Amino acid sequence: MTWTVILPLLLLLTPAFTVDKGNFKTCKDARFCRRQREPRIDYYIHELLVDTVKLDSSKTALTATVKNIKSNDELLLEIHGFEDRTFRIRLNELRPLRKRYEVDISIDKLPKAAPMDLQQQSGQLQLNFPNKLHLNLIYNPFRVDIYDDGTLLTSLNSQSLLLIEPMRTKPGFVPNSDKSAADDQQTEDAAGDWESQTDEHRPEIVANDTDEQQEAEAKNDEPWEETFKGHVDSKPYGPNSIGLDVTFFGFENVYGLPEHADSFRLRSTKDTDPYRLYNLDVFEYELNSPMALYGAIPFMIAHNERSTIGMYWNNAAETWVDVDYGFISSAGTLFGGSSTPKTDTHWFSETGIIDVFFFLGPKPADVSRQFTGLVGRPYLPPFVTLGYHQCRWNYNDEKDVATVHENFDRYDIPVDFIWLDIEYTDGKRYFTWDTPKFPHPVEMINNLTAKGRNLIVISDPHIKKDDNYFIFKEMLDRGLYVKTKDGKDYEGWCWPGASYYPDFLNPATCEYYANLYSRESFDKIWTWNDMNEPSVFNGPEITMLKDIQHIGGLEHREVHNLYGILHTKATYEGHLKRADNKVRPFILTRSFFTGSQRYTAVWTGDNAAEWGHLKASNPMILSLGIAGMTFAGADVGGFFKNPETQLLVRWYQAGAFQPFFRAHAHIDTRRREPWLFDEQSMLLIRDSIRARYTFLPFWYTLFFEASQTGLPMMRPLWYEFPEDQNTFAMDDEYLLGDALLVKPVTDENTKTLNVYFPGTSAETWHDITTLAIHKGGSKSQIDTPMNKIPVFQRGGTIMPRRFRVRRSAILSIEDPITLSIALNDTGDAQGSLYLDDGISREHLDGNYFSIKLHLKNNILSSRVVHSASAYKTKVWLERIYLAGFKFKPSSIELNELFSGQKKVLEFFYDDKHHVLTIRKPGVNMSKEWRMIFRA
Repeated sequence: MTWTVILPLLLLLTPAFTVDKGNFKTCKDARFCRRQREPRIDYYIHELLVDTVKLDSSKTALTATVKNIKSNDELLLEIHGFEDRTFRIRLNELRPLRKRYEVDISIDKLPKAAPMDLQQQSGQLQLNFPNKLHLNLIYNPFRVDIYDDGTLLTSLNSQSLLLIEPMRTKPGFVPNSDKSAADDQQTEDAAGDWESQTDEHRPEIVANDTDEQQEAEAKNDEPWEETFKGHVDSKPYGPNSIGLDVTFFGFENVYGLPEHADSFRLRSTKDTDPYRLYNLDVFEYELNSPMALYGAIPFMIAHNERSTIGMYWNNAAETWVDVDYGFISSAGTLFGGSSTPKTDTHWFSETGIIDVFFFLGPKPADVSRQFTGLVGRPYLPPFVTLGYHQCRWNYNDEKDVATVHENFDRYDIPVDFIWLDIEYTDGKRYFTWDTPKFPHPVEMINNLTAKGRNLIVISDPHIKKDDNYFIFKEMLDRGLYVKTKDGKDYEGWCWPGASYYPDFLNPATCEYYANLYSRESFDKIWTWNDMNEPSVFNGPEITMLKDIQHIGGLEHREVHNLYGILHTKATYEGHLKRADNKVRPFILTRSFFTGSQRYTAVWTGDNAAEWGHLKASNPMILSLGIAGMTFAGADVGGFFKNPETQLLVRWYQAGAFQPFFRAHAHIDTRRREPWLFDEQSMLLIRDSIRARYTFLPFWYTLFFEASQTGLPMMRPLWYEFPEDQNTFAMDDEYLLGDALLVKPVTDENTKTLNVYFPGTSAETWHDITTLAIHKGGSKSQIDTPMNKIPVFQRGGTIMPRRFRVRRSAILSIEDPITLSIALNDTGDAQGSLYLDDGISREHLDGNYFSIKLHLKNNILSSRVVHSASAYKTKVWLERIYLAGFKFKPSSIELNELFSGQKKVLEFFYDDKHHVLTIRKPGVNMSKEWRMIFRA
């Protein structure tokens, strides 16, 4: 969903869909960005006051005072060491005029504290931790260096860019709580009464500032307000931004900072704007850009062939990040020779505190474990949500839904979900139905579930201003909306027209909102949360004014990037509550923040039916995955415009090998369900969707592993091959788990692709369609006719699959398993399988099966590493394919380990391709067994 349909009302419609960059700030439009980025070095020098250093009684936390030598402003420094190679460093005003906001929703659980030992040295203090880690605190100029076994990895404030602007009080400013009713009566909403304004007075159509106006504003040092496109942002506490430089020594590749439509490896911003993290509703976003999009996770990974480091900037305000790649000068003898690379980064936020975590790996998987151990593991979604999702804006009525549902069966195409966009509602009043079009919603839902399918409907956070709309009135009466700076309920425009916005910082709001999902006809369907940046059509940058007030007097500027995660958290809790905490929720969100993976899946927003947007989906999802947001995908086919058939087919092929697989389209596009295309294209799309379903056991196992370890399902090549420098800048191919290499076709009329196979020559990669074998460390030209997407199984892996064609995933959950085994050069392989009931939360109590599979010395064994007496499975082993098996066995014997039963198995050996096929072993997958291949 996006906001373009209402644009004619706002007189903003352009002839073609394209992002209007003038609606969004650049760094020069944000004063704090300009100030932080163009520092006066003499103002920035800080000194650590040695006599203030204190260590708490447990020797796990250090505090000290850091002083700005120029201004005499004093900062409180806190350093915490944790087990599992994690550090936390905080800087705040020592005596702030007003408590600065500290983000806590992003933190799921702090690691166990690790003790530190202090050693005084000349001009510095050394903090020693377990595992040969230590920090050096340099007194003047103040700097923090982080070492691993004597090697300097990263440094804070090595460029002396630390700055925390102290809060001040605007002359005459009185907080809302102290204002009289008379004062409130004299104050008007900054946006005014939209319906009573003429077009020329509407805020969103104010002409762009002239160059002369912008130049005059840039010279204006008045700190108490800031204007953008006619919107005035009052700053009652003055400018109070924060900034810090962080340098990674020995690293020339950094990744992360989702969400941006850019390359996976972050670009240098030396000659461009910094990367911006500020959740915004941006339609048909620009590619290869540092512009802000719908979500923000201020997390970065630095990687080289020796080590991997993660950094998390725990701040929910508008944030910008500069990246500059370079080399250490020859004079920098402290850090090594002149050929040593480094990456300088500069982080600055409009407000809040400096609260930064470092995760010292040393491997990529270690960083994922460390980071998600702090901010929360991805939740395990219901099994069926891994299937195919069919969506558009909008399916018109119950008959339309039924026809789409029936056509999936008519054309024998699997699907698990049909989605409804905003038109299902009564006049954009969420939790209602347009009864002329959807008179029998419960019956419609039951007709889908009876066939093993489900319905998902949208629920946006804006509430239509209508005294006859029960939600609007009840929330108004309870005071649950965000307020203007003058204490009135804030009114903005979104899909319903005039709308109010729930204050999800208020626990009472979250409880009320969660209870709405228990309403009849909404208590059996799952939810799509959209427009939750929040989107405000007549607001600055199509979002809320920054001086809007939340509960407790919090300014919106302090918590802006939290609105989406708080919205989805309330939805998640509503889904749990209505099912008595027994059923796993499924929620899709557009806006997100650090920790959103605990509640929701995400998609990459309003993309376009263009080859460039298909290509961009891979690096965007990779960036989300390494930042913990593992359940992610892009709208198949592109949301805007009409894809030509070749593009649509290639997009389905790519989407089938991404974590979230949904087709979606704008209301103004032509219908594009698979059967509306020529028969050949329809069959190609059907093959892609069916291929997805064959891999569901593999996907589900990866999702379970992610919920336990934080490892992304979709991984950059260097994640599994950290020493292979050829992979460091690659984002057009990727791995699923450690077993599948995927390189989607993302360019028009592609007949062949050059595929790089990572690793050394000892690695083997098996083409899953031709069975050709490719060696690691090499490139091969792969034919890519329209019926092929290059996918390769890594030698030495075992993948569980299912090949029976079903109309939906739930109907396959007890189908038998086929093991796809690709042997490495030594004839070994390993893999795993996860099984549970697919829907309940009983897996949290241990009711599931986890199985490890090993093939070594011509013996394939299955070992149950976790079993549950309360969960019984009917899943059995139907078939085994072994690629790269080098001889035809004389016999194959299956031994069940506990029952003692033995069975001689039927098999077929393909001499040409060296593939061994074993038919119907027939053993239940909850059993432990050995399979012996006799020469």
